[in-house]
Amino acid sequence: MKRTIIIIGIMIISTASAFSQLAFGVLLGSSTPNNKVNEVYNNQSITDIEGFINKGTKTGYHILAKLRFPMSENLTFVGGFGWHRFPESYFDVIAPGTDEQSKITLSTVQNVFPVSAGLNLYLVRSLISIYGTGELNYNYISNTVDVVRNDLSIPLNLNKTPNDSRVGFGLGAGVDLDLMIFNANIEAKYNMLNLIGKESGEPTKAYYTLSVGIFFGSSKPSN
Repeated sequence: MKRTIIIIGIMIISTASAFSQLAFGVLLGSSTPNNKVNEVYNNQSITDIEGFINKGTKTGYHILAKLRFPMSENLTFVGGFGWHRFPESYFDVIAPGTDEQSKITLSTVQNVFPVSAGLNLYLVRSLISIYGTGELNYNYISNTVDVVRNDLSIPLNLNKTPNDSRVGFGLGAGVDLDLMIFNANIEAKYNMLNLIGKESGEPTKAYYTLSVGIFFGSSKPSN
């Protein structure tokens, strides 16, 4: 995993040195997960307790910082990092052979910190530019787990902190609007968290993002 993040970093630095023109952007938006993102424990068990009943994770949010470097008229390298936060979700843990009255309710909060490198392929490049995008992500996934009792959340004392690192990808499309001083941007993307590095039996964890932001500088190649 460390090799992956080093490779992504080298790609960003080497591309920056190869092109004098670059654009820096900040994006904000929503992160909508599938119902597997909040499965903190991949083997679906905590000691002797089994049978998670997931109630799903609510839509979260994200903030991203990105750099763009032109490679050709229609191809732009994109690299950056970000923070996705999925708000508190609740699920029940029921021991086998017991009734629902013996259940334990747990709450989780997920944080995903991706470092990304990828390409934008522009289909139209003008005042309004349209592109498809693909990227490789190194994701650090951090979770907090609390036991809910009498409307209070008590941190769960675990021998192993439920944090993971995975390699994933993102695919999507976006639109740039040239406003002279800066470019306004809107981008929609499908993201898989754990394409590489997941454990045996670990479900596919994915989320959708819708981002709006602004880029300063020009990511178009000089003539």
